[in-house]
Amino acid sequence: MRPRMANIVFALLLIVGLPSGASADDAGASITVSGTGELAIEADRAALTLSISHHGSNIADLERLASAQVTKVLSALEVLGVASNTIDTTGIQITPRSRYDQATQRRIDDGFHLQRQITIVLEDLSILGQLMQRVTTLGVNGVSPPRVYSSKHEQAYLRALRGAIAQAKRRAEAIAEASGSRLGGLQRVNVNRGHTPQPQRMLRSATMADADSNSFEAGELRVRADLTATYALDET
Repeated sequence: MRPRMANIVFALLLIVGLPSGASADDAGASITVSGTGELAIEADRAALTLSISHHGSNIADLERLASAQVTKVLSALEVLGVASNTIDTTGIQITPRSRYDQATQRRIDDGFHLQRQITIVLEDLSILGQLMQRVTTLGVNGVSPPRVYSSKHEQAYLRALRGAIAQAKRRAEAIAEASGSRLGGLQRVNVNRGHTPQPQRMLRSATMADADSNSFEAGELRVRADLTATYALDET
């Protein structure tokens, strides 16, 4: 028999020797299902950035002016009860400016733009309105929209994971029962990573009674966990 023909016959014998649908590493029947867990949590933190900007020809004068205003803002925050370890005043940016001179038809130097930034993580949302009202009287000319989040996110995410795996198991049990099989053990779980509730803007209260107090509504955050789970299917 020629070598090529011998190889073909050997291959056919291997195919016939295996049961239909089987493989050398066949681990038995299994089923893969998805599960989702979701819950709402209350926001209890807010992050915002205050900006103090000045324009002038002398950088040293601009720095002195901005530093004096930062000191006043820090004093006001202390009076409101904001902890010093939740405040960051290191943000500073100095940018040369220029303008187009119509007479000479070219751009000429126009001093500098200096901006100081104060970043605050507020742990008491009830004083947010007071804080924003107060700092705007102290030379702050920029306030970012407050972004809220929760310090209890990790605990909430663990609860969402438990809900997701419970849902996956219920789905697998339903499929096993409908197919006349018995649900076996959990073989594998794949968790979709990186799902974190995005910080949300606080909404200003729309009621007339709250208009003077500059109050804000934090709303709620949604925490969600998504996964897929693979279970063994045993014959009944």
